[in-house]
Amino acid sequence: SVMSETPMIEKVRELAVIAGKEIASIYRGNVWTVTSKADESPITQADLRANELIVAGLKKFSNDPIVSEEGDVLLKAPSSRFWLVDPLDGTRDFVNRMDTFVVCIALIENGEPILGVIYAPISEELYSAEKGKGAIGPEGKLIFNRNTRTELAAAGSRSTPSDRMKALYEQFGITSIERFGSALKFCKVASGDFDVYPRFGPTKEWDTAAGQIIAEEAGCKVVDMSTGERLLYGKPNLDNRGFVCCRNDLDVAEQIYRFNVERLKNQP
Repeated sequence: SVMSETPMIEKVRELAVIAGKEIASIYRGNVWTVTSKADESPITQADLRANELIVAGLKKFSNDPIVSEEGDVLLKAPSSRFWLVDPLDGTRDFVNRMDTFVVCIALIENGEPILGVIYAPISEELYSAEKGKGAIGPEGKLIFNRNTRTELAAAGSRSTPSDRMKALYEQFGITSIERFGSALKFCKVASGDFDVYPRFGPTKEWDTAAGQIIAEEAGCKVVDMSTGERLLYGKPNLDNRGFVCCRNDLDVAEQIYRFNVERLKNQP
């Protein structure tokens, strides 16, 4: 019998790990390529090298276009099916010697992420998901957020929360907040470490796509704050507005709507 083809998600997981190992070795200062220009910082080097490995790897088994943070500026999605790659998400974490930076790879089809992989090179935690097939976390275990608690734990960005974010925390009944960079926050909501991850600031589609499918396959949702609907892909300039990633049972759209109404009322 013919050996069955390796499932695509396996190949993508492998690529994320290969790129991650390269990043880890630059992060730890073990690698300094001869070709590197004097002005090329380790972060730049790690970003570019990981990107090269991922793009070359994807091209071996896929003809779909690849949109990368490191690539050319695109005003729109290249086609109805394309890859979104962020070779090193959480650059500030890398620079500040925090280990939460990740590699993100996602496949988009007709505006939605259908496959996603996130790998944290230092903790060697690998997360992945495929539409309709569940989300897999470290050690190959299925992950699912089964929390029912009403006192919510939030994952927040590294920057100090704005007044608007503090007000949102209050609206949601968020009692504890842990702040760290990168799309690892989606994975930690998916696994149940947190209940909610709100983000006001603009992000790019490659920042959220892999995290979204992992969260969605683990009993969570990612809601666009401006529409109250699921976050979609292939938007102009591949820009996201604010979003909330949270458990499926939390009525985010309603909360956001109420929150925005309150804010408008309170404006002078």
